[in-house]
Amino acid sequence: SLSSIDLPSAKVIDRQAFAGTALTNVKFGDKLDRIEEQAFVGCRSLERITIPFKDGMITHSDTFYLCENLKQDLVEGELHLTIAALQLGEWRNDMYEEIDSIDQILPDTPARGLNYDNEGKAWAIQTWIRSVLRKIVHYIA
Repeated sequence: SLSSIDLPSAKVIDRQAFAGTALTNVKFGDKLDRIEEQAFVGCRSLERITIPFKDGMITHSDTFYLCENLKQDLVEGELHLTIAALQLGEWRNDMYEEIDSIDQILPDTPARGLNYDNEGKAWAIQTWIRSVLRKIVHYIA
């Protein structure tokens, strides 16, 4: 069975698009705008997903419901270039720590989503994206 996919041109991942598959690694390019509800529900083997760094892209808290093994969320796109452009090294280091924090958060985050608005891996990823964006705005302002 297929364990890894790379979809650089995908724009929308529909509801239950990969539900119950044996995927372990999924990579999307910067064209991705939205991941719909339950897109990866029941993907118990999923360990790593690479997505563009966009707020609001994950539309529901149940996107990764029952994805207990999801441990890494890697960001694609301009984020690292933006961080590299920060003038002060202290700011850059703080931002890189914030970016890396998701890989410490995800392994211990429950794979909830159904009936849990503020829990689960999808919520953790969205909260993390917003936190990084707030820091970028703070440092650039």
